[in-house]
Amino acid sequence: MNENAVWKGLFEWSIAQQGDGTAAARPLTEQDRSWLEGALKSAMIDLSKRMQDIKATLDGGEAATAAESDAEPATLQQKEQLLDELMDIVDSIDLARDLHTIGGLTTLLELLDSPHPSLRWRAAEVAATCAQNNPDVQKAFLEGGALLRLLPLLHDADSTVQTKALLAISCLVRGYPPALIQLRQQDGPKLLIRLLAQPEPRLQRKCLQVLQYMLRVVPLDRLPACEAGLVPALSSALESEDSGVREAALAAAQQLAADNDCLRILQQASTGCIACFTCWRGDAAFKHGLEALLMRLDALPQDEWPAAEEEVTAAKQLSAALQRELPPPAASDEQRQQQQRPLPVAVVDDSTTSGAPAAALQLVLVPSEPQAS
Repeated sequence: MNENAVWKGLFEWSIAQQGDGTAAARPLTEQDRSWLEGALKSAMIDLSKRMQDIKATLDGGEAATAAESDAEPATLQQKEQLLDELMDIVDSIDLARDLHTIGGLTTLLELLDSPHPSLRWRAAEVAATCAQNNPDVQKAFLEGGALLRLLPLLHDADSTVQTKALLAISCLVRGYPPALIQLRQQDGPKLLIRLLAQPEPRLQRKCLQVLQYMLRVVPLDRLPACEAGLVPALSSALESEDSGVREAALAAAQQLAADNDCLRILQQASTGCIACFTCWRGDAAFKHGLEALLMRLDALPQDEWPAAEEEVTAAKQLSAALQRELPPPAASDEQRQQQQRPLPVAVVDDSTTSGAPAAALQLVLVPSEPQAS
């Protein structure tokens, strides 16, 4: 029986039984009871069994696809539909765990290597949905190598694949320090900063959001991020026509402004003029870019003020931070080099439950044993 027909018939039958709401309820006839029971049974699906069926179909279909990149369009379309259905199913935390239990991670990892972009990005999105706020799945996916398989997709030729892969990486590392540590070990901040050069606003927005999270949870990455070119990238993002990109750039910049060394970089002035962006150089462009953004927001029509309220507030707060006077750096060059030397990192989870909010998770440096002289 067609599912839409079942629900349509059930709805029409229910309406017909209501009348005008004044008549007394009447008992069901045997014919009506039989029809209703059949409709409900037809609509009930064993979702765990359905996931197994989807996995079996994807496993068989993808094996043929890997051997023959010119798979039949109908087969490709079917797999796209199955992944869309799977994504709806695993929106439940319990069912997301079940997908891993039946070997779903292996299926998703194989699909990440599919020659079809539509399958790659859907597999990444299913992985993101499974891992989001789900510590058990985050642990299983990380141990299964998901992060290392997702990172190459950030260089994919398809921007949707890049964006969905970054979404999956974000869901994997948020609130789960082991994944965050592995991302840092893979030069995650530098990779994300380079990715900001891509013109796709969705990708830029997600990059900035992940960077903002990393800089908040791991403050020691702030200065290295500046040295890797984050500030000029933020300057460029402030010019975006996408308000979401600008707001994400402001949020990332606020993390930098919380560090005195980074704030000094943001405060650097330029001899160029605001009207001529080509006069600006390197990090100095940020201060002028922020001033230009404030003027742009100030000139918005009144009916656009409510939508821009959060962006205006963030820009003004950051501008105030740039005016703050800082004491001169106390450390010598030799001391600063010592402070910036990479040190082992350990995870401190001072929350009461696993998968706690990011604010309850800290990464702390563990100094190595002093070397004998």
